Amino acid sequence: MGLFENEFPRLPRNYHLPLSKIQVKPFDVETTLADVKQERKNQARKYRGPDSPLYSAIYPLVCIMKVFGLAPYDFTGDEMSPGNFCLVISFAFMFIYCYILYMVYLRFTNLKRHTQMLHVVETTKVIVNFTVAMYELISTILTRKVFSRIWNALQDSDESFSHLGYPRKETTTKIVVWAILFIQILVWTVINQSGMYALTEAWFFNVSYMCVYIGTAIPVYKFFGLTSFLGQRFHQLNQIARENLPPRVGYKSSSVSKKTIQDLHNKLMLSSEELASLYSWSLLLWLGNLSVHSVTNMYFIIDWVILMPWTNIAWPLVFNIWSWEVEFITQLLVIHIACDYTITEANSMGAIFVEWDARVIQRFPYDDTVRTSLPFLNRRLHFSAGGLFDVNLPLLCSIVSVLSTYLVILLQLPA
Repeated sequence: MGLFENEFPRLPRNYHLPLSKIQVKPFDVETTLADVKQERKNQARKYRGPDSPLYSAIYPLVCIMKVFGLAPYDFTGDEMSPGNFCLVISFAFMFIYCYILYMVYLRFTNLKRHTQMLHVVETTKVIVNFTVAMYELISTILTRKVFSRIWNALQDSDESFSHLGYPRKETTTKIVVWAILFIQILVWTVINQSGMYALTEAWFFNVSYMCVYIGTAIPVYKFFGLTSFLGQRFHQLNQIARENLPPRVGYKSSSVSKKTIQDLHNKLMLSSEELASLYSWSLLLWLGNLSVHSVTNMYFIIDWVILMPWTNIAWPLVFNIWSWEVEFITQLLVIHIACDYTITEANSMGAIFVEWDARVIQRFPYDDTVRTSLPFLNRRLHFSAGGLFDVNLPLLCSIVSVLSTYLVILLQLPA
């Protein structure tokens, strides 16, 4: 007590300290509600697992792939992993495709065609498409772990972008998914109805015949989606790198370092190279299958419409074949567009790093960080079809040129 008396000699024993006045802040409902909404908006979104924006955007197409046994995957927590239940569906569709091939064989055996060439061409097309469909099912089963690893890498990149202050919005992806779904339903419905009318086929046989072709179309759009997702992330990373370039004049601190961008680009490149290796033989089979169907369909359309009298043309059959042709051309386009887009975005980072180093060396001549950018100039992404040729938009021009040559040769033969 003596210590306190020495410390506070001026205060008498009966002195009471004044109480602080409480300042009451007026409560505004609108302001509070706006603050709550802003706080929820700024909260970190979940970019992993089945509730992620990307998976939610493509969920309708995932359901269709699961029905056809082409998505034997599931989620263990937030990580994608091989799924056993969907694997059973994949094996079931192998037997379904074999049964459909047997039905088509019986149909073609009892069907009398006008020319032998038409019979040979249609039989060849069915066998080639059946081979591609079976290969896709087997490949999907054997490469489940690789595909899951690529998807998990996509989740990691989205989470990294969010932590850097660049969260992804999948609104455009959702719109494209529903657009593809609507267009495909429309095209396949037209093919079904026109085929039943033109060939007087039963609904069950026509749908069964189409089922194998749908089974080869779904992997194409699956590859298109996954490749485009990687291209979108390369595009976003390029934008981040351009925004954080050192200024030419003055000083401005970069919110994202060059080392961070290099690490993210390296991870995306590893996933893209793994994807290119995974679909290398599939690309070769798709291009061969679609090219054979496209050139033969165009042959019959030109032969019937141009070289035959209009009074003898079966217009419903021409319309049905043209509907098939639209679907095959669409698949060819999406394959080449997705590959070319992702390749362009992935290989643009080297030029950005060169610009980054040029600005750094201009101000700091003795900086030796330029050597870290050399691997990005030499490392080029490409999608190869079985190691024979690269798949990009220039290849599409070459395919059109070659198919035109074969089409002219076919037109010299009697239909």
